Amino acid sequence: MRTLLSVLLFCQVVMAQQSVTTVFLVRHAEKTSGSADPGLSPAGLKRADCLANTLKDAGIKNIYVTEAKRTQQTADPLARKLKITPSMMKAEDSAKLVRNLLYTGNGNTLVVGHSDTLPVIVARLKSGTVPPIGENEYDRLIMITTMEGSATPFVTIHYCEASGPPAPSTKPPAAPVKSPAKKH
Repeated sequence: MRTLLSVLLFCQVVMAQQSVTTVFLVRHAEKTSGSADPGLSPAGLKRADCLANTLKDAGIKNIYVTEAKRTQQTADPLARKLKITPSMMKAEDSAKLVRNLLYTGNGNTLVVGHSDTLPVIVARLKSGTVPPIGENEYDRLIMITTMEGSATPFVTIHYCEASGPPAPSTKPPAAPVKSPAKKH
């Protein structure tokens, strides 16, 4: 019995020492234009605030952004709220980012990237294949748990109110229902 108790205690200590983190990946919020380095539109600023409210209690200890102004502005409300200085990574340097996410984790992490970089990051983490992110899609939040240099398959949720035009319906419109004639 004493040996079993020792083994259980040892297992608990080992589990406590393992670095388990959750990585939250989002595309930058809505931008003002298609220029080289646009900032966020009013809708984008609203989404950035919504993201901060969504993740304020998620145990975020690290924030990564790219050199693009729109990623920095998306992360800014949460960074200010949590008093975290975001780390800037070049958008094309996903290998270094993935290495940081897998091996230097000291708490949950937010990554604010782009529609073309998020799928690459998820693939490099070996967490699955992200479906293409639409031009007007800004509400996708990808979550991945990492532990001991590996990652779980990703999970996707949608945060805040979706922007852009609604997706076209695949169902034909319902035929109007006629109410029966009333008898007097």
